[in-house]
Amino acid sequence: MGIAHCAGRAFARVLLEHGAAKVYAGVRDPARVVDQHLTPLRLDVTEPEQIAEAAAIADDVSIVINNAGVGGSGTGLLEGDFEAAHQAMEVNYFGTWAVSRAFASIVARKGGGALVNMLSLVSWVGQPGFPGYAPPSRPSGH
Repeated sequence: MGIAHCAGRAFARVLLEHGAAKVYAGVRDPARVVDQHLTPLRLDVTEPEQIAEAAAIADDVSIVINNAGVGGSGTGLLEGDFEAAHQAMEVNYFGTWAVSRAFASIVARKGGGALVNMLSLVSWVGQPGFPGYAPPSRPSGH
């Protein structure tokens, strides 16, 4: 679970409040996890090795909330380079897919559970200021 921003922290709090025995906090820098009730887990969704390592460590999960995402700002519809749009695709589309793929068999082996991919409302409507955000984000919600 991406814990770096408010939504990720809120998801973690709710899971703990509802009795979750363990909540992993997937972040690029585990030192940023200061909540003692969370188990830090190094996870950059654009790094296949880190995804595999995270799945090996967190092989006791029953719910995976994928909250990782970037906006893709910096790539305008008619101007700018495609760097930010490429990054949005890597994180929001391929990263989400890779995490889901890595954890699906773990969740299934536990007899069920859930893979939850969080989407922003903005992902449903293209925005001129960051046209690279909606395309990679929305397909993961189907």
